[in-house]
Amino acid sequence: MIFRYLIFSFIAFTLVACSGTKSLSEGEVLYTGSKIHINKKEYKEDWKIKNDEKKLVKVYWDLWDVPNGGMMGLPTMRFLSFRLWLYNLFYNEKEQGLAKWIRDNFGEEPILISDVKPDFKIQKAIEDYENFGHFGTTGRYDLHYNRKKNKAYIHYRLTVPKVYHYRKVMYDTSALEGNLKILFLNYQPKSVLHEREEFDLEKIRSEKTGLWNTIQNNGYYYLKKEDVLVMADTTVGYKQIDVKVGLNGELPDSHFKRQKINDLSVAIDTAQREVDGYYYWPYGKVKKHLLDKMIQVNEGEYFSLERTKHSMRNLADLGIFRNPSISYEVHENDSLALDANVDLIPKDASLLGFNVNGNYKTTGYIGPSISLKYNQLNLFGGAENLSVEANTYYDFPIGLYKDRVSNSSGFGIFTTLDAPLLDPPFKFIKNDFSLPKKYLSLDFEYNNRRDYFTLATWNAAYGFTWKSNSKVTHKLDLIKLTFSDVIRSSERFDTLINNDPSLQLSLSNQFILGSGYTYRFDNSSTENKRLGTYFEGKVELAGNILNLASGLVSGTEEGSRKFLGVKYSQYARFEYDFRAYWRVGQYSHLVFRNLAGLGLSYGNSTQMPFIKEFFIGGSNSLRPFNARNVGPGRYIELDEAEVNQVGDLKLEWNLEYRFKIFTKLNGALWSDAGNIWLLEEDPNRPFSGVRWGKLFQDSYLTSGVGLRIDLKYLLLRLDYGAVLYAPIFIDGYKWIWENKLPLHGPVIGFGYPF
Repeated sequence: MIFRYLIFSFIAFTLVACSGTKSLSEGEVLYTGSKIHINKKEYKEDWKIKNDEKKLVKVYWDLWDVPNGGMMGLPTMRFLSFRLWLYNLFYNEKEQGLAKWIRDNFGEEPILISDVKPDFKIQKAIEDYENFGHFGTTGRYDLHYNRKKNKAYIHYRLTVPKVYHYRKVMYDTSALEGNLKILFLNYQPKSVLHEREEFDLEKIRSEKTGLWNTIQNNGYYYLKKEDVLVMADTTVGYKQIDVKVGLNGELPDSHFKRQKINDLSVAIDTAQREVDGYYYWPYGKVKKHLLDKMIQVNEGEYFSLERTKHSMRNLADLGIFRNPSISYEVHENDSLALDANVDLIPKDASLLGFNVNGNYKTTGYIGPSISLKYNQLNLFGGAENLSVEANTYYDFPIGLYKDRVSNSSGFGIFTTLDAPLLDPPFKFIKNDFSLPKKYLSLDFEYNNRRDYFTLATWNAAYGFTWKSNSKVTHKLDLIKLTFSDVIRSSERFDTLINNDPSLQLSLSNQFILGSGYTYRFDNSSTENKRLGTYFEGKVELAGNILNLASGLVSGTEEGSRKFLGVKYSQYARFEYDFRAYWRVGQYSHLVFRNLAGLGLSYGNSTQMPFIKEFFIGGSNSLRPFNARNVGPGRYIELDEAEVNQVGDLKLEWNLEYRFKIFTKLNGALWSDAGNIWLLEEDPNRPFSGVRWGKLFQDSYLTSGVGLRIDLKYLLLRLDYGAVLYAPIFIDGYKWIWENKLPLHGPVIGFGYPF
């Protein structure tokens, strides 16, 4: 009887949810999806639409509208819309009350045909193809109604004629003289418009922008972008266009002459004075030669838009001024002379902050922490910016195996000093897009793992950071120095490492001296596009210089060489992190991540240092496992945790579908897979070695659901996940429905996992 009632309830729920028309007024039509068909307009000769993928993508995004209940943000797939059902269930015409609150926060208004605006959309699609040179494109749409005519999907149909090509691309210099004429002729080989290519409005716009920038960078201050004209003649032949690029000939003569910088003034905090090589203001000073280097606008030189932008960027990158600006005024006695004014407002030089808050770590710990932060800008008058942070914490483990992990407490001091890199020592460090920086960091960490050890770690680094464009960042660590010292160990820890020689080598006191490089490409924002990507790659090499020097100075064999009485590590470490963000709907994203790491010890080391080995797990990794609680390989650790479950190789895949539930509350469906392995199996950790042909079979698979509370300044993440597949079990017991073990639990985090 109960089962029959549940079935009846489900059918009733489905009918109501699929209906979705309860709240519609008379004449309103619920939008249920769309289809798009592109047809070629027939000609006597056979022809193809070239670059059709690029054109289709543009048109599809402009016609893309997701209906209520759209699956994965696709306009062609629609399923039950629980939010629309809630909206209809609590629909009334009252402007206040519980029903309105539920509708506004949990429901979703029906998306109507009138909201989609197919008339506007089809015109936009026609415009897209005409912008690609398919002049004469036509289009229409049909509404396919249901029986009651209160729901419909849209069928867009476009008919595309043959594209127009450039017959000639000409530069009109007939009215130009002297340097401006030469400038035009020199720019012509750089043109993005070429004969016999297809018409493309974006390239026309790029041509105008590129030519205008060239003109502005060569002293022509008066000429504006709209003064650059690109004229097209479509009457010259069948599907052909002649393009003429030139300047507006109705401008005053002064517009065709170059302007020089007559005077340059620098104002800091509205007033400044120069003494002994410094610019002074009431609460600070800055070295004059530094600003001279940053400001590339010089008296006696011709005006340049590029140098102006470069100067403003340099001044902003110093980090000590707020919104620096450079403005120009035409000299009162000479229309060909400009006065440049540099206005700088200093930021607050000192900032002290104190925080008491909850400390959360992605490795699976949570607890109270106290931190003190101090920032000092322009420390020595050369834009040297100092950052010092001291913190102390007491952490409790959370997650599936929290009972196996001891509490953790400690403190740390982290200092970083950065300054502009005025004369880069390497040619590949460019200042074309941002001001390169040099940095020096000194850190100390003290960590007490009650059940295992007390570890003190010193870190120091010196290197450079720079950008090659808006999306690419480079970091070169010329020197990376690490020294870790186990200053106290428990009996349990001593027993563990004494029984495992390889583990003892990686956990013993370590001295690491090496270098590293990080490449980061970040195009992840999907605010103005559907797909965003992110990639970060790292390379770290250690011990090579020490090993070479030690081999030359002493006759000690590799494997036992020391520096300052401590054996040093020698290894190579590689890792990458790739992510893709697909905006499948207005408030939903499908996010994929793949990361991998490989560590190779050689020379003076037979094992990777423990602090440089890879681990898996934690709230940003293989949920819901604690960090360092699984692996390596199919090894099962029944006692110790977080010490010997590390590896030389790491592979991980993550997939997460993020969607909006209501205001400030988002949901997620996710799945994580991966593991770590040793390149050579450790006899004390059986089945820990990598099996290259069975990487997927030897990987863990977890999945779950989650809620994200978005408070703008903080995102709280609450997940609940289960281990679907565990390679540690024998065949027939690896899947959750086979082993029937309670491998599931909550996961707490802050911010998105990736």
